[in-house]
Amino acid sequence: MSTLRSLLSLAILTCLVSTSYIGTAAAAAVGKVTRVHKQAQIGSRTAVAGARVNMNDRLRTGAGARLQITFIDGTELTLGENATVVIDRYVFDPAKSRGEMALSSTTGALRFTTGKIGKMRNKDVTVTTPSAALAVRGTEFWIGPIDGHYGAYVLKGQADVSARGRSVRLRPGYGTDIPQRRRRR
Repeated sequence: MSTLRSLLSLAILTCLVSTSYIGTAAAAAVGKVTRVHKQAQIGSRTAVAGARVNMNDRLRTGAGARLQITFIDGTELTLGENATVVIDRYVFDPAKSRGEMALSSTTGALRFTTGKIGKMRNKDVTVTTPSAALAVRGTEFWIGPIDGHYGAYVLKGQADVSARGRSVRLRPGYGTDIPQRRRRR
């Protein structure tokens, strides 16, 4: 009977350890907070320097706030005030020279600088806004509201901006207005 009890205990312990490992792997950090100024959140948690950031996290800033995230490949994402961004996808596989990142920005301004992903052979980096999508190519760029419009500006590299069936490739020093969707009344 004690052998059966020992085997049952071992089986239960193995299941618990396996379940714990799967949960940890699913929530593996894709980056961390490197700077925070004023009010910012990662999901429902208050953002603090050093806090881990996971895939599917919603990043938010309040009035006058800034939040900088550094991803494990060195990519930097900085949110301006009243911004919201979701990390939809992040893959960094240097062994296969493969990297993917998909971000959804719903409000506010952000600055984005690619790290090692930008130099990989197989890369797919996109930032989607309610009105446009940006395909990033080893880039440093800014998007957000400016002078009553919403726009994109490339500092380094290139970015393809697509909106309303049109596309433009931006090179360093160039920007474009992004037409906003008209609100229905």
